Amino acid sequence: MTKDETLAPMRGRVQPDRATVASLARLNIVENPLSLALLARVRDQRTNIFEFGALSTHLASLVLWDTCGDVALAETKVPNFAGEPITVQQLAERVAGVAILRAGLLFATPFRGILPDAPLRQIGVRREERSLRAIVYGDNLPSEPDWADRVLILDPMLATGGSAVAALKHIRRSHAGVVAVVSLIAAPVGVETVLNADPDVRIFTAALDDRLNDRGYIEPGLGDAGDRLFGTLHV
Repeated sequence: MTKDETLAPMRGRVQPDRATVASLARLNIVENPLSLALLARVRDQRTNIFEFGALSTHLASLVLWDTCGDVALAETKVPNFAGEPITVQQLAERVAGVAILRAGLLFATPFRGILPDAPLRQIGVRREERSLRAIVYGDNLPSEPDWADRVLILDPMLATGGSAVAALKHIRRSHAGVVAVVSLIAAPVGVETVLNADPDVRIFTAALDDRLNDRGYIEPGLGDAGDRLFGTLHV
């Protein structure tokens, strides 16, 4: 491998057509006026650290609302303010989140706000920049089965799809139920990789971008979500 190939692992690799990937049934692109306006702000290089964290949190909330749009409900009784029982709806599924460290922590606040009783677990995955290979270095996933009915993999940038697939494989060791990957921005090759890895997984994202550049970063993208969130952009 030449030095140029080491620095550009995607160079020469065929990537799927965006229009073809956008039509896939298990891909859900969450688009509305608010999400598009928020996307414009988080893509903007001039958006500072504080604004990026706040705006991306709002955008993540919109995607999470859509992701949970088909969660099962069950009726229950609660007392109203007159002390009389009334019928209301409650979640009938146990939803759990799995944030891919470190950028996946961007979803922590919106996940806790929307699903306050749901566990939020973590899995550490780093990307080897020369090969783009995903390496799992730790997790706190349960080993026993039946720990959730629905698992949401939280990964803001679905680029090559390697991190999401690595997380998915670890989750499938003990969970056979519904799994969805939740992101802010996805690349066609990442979507294709994840959907090919599991026949049942679905993807929810606020944007399907054009492609990966030679270094494996999403274009047009929004930069490195982890660096922008934690203020380590120039480190």
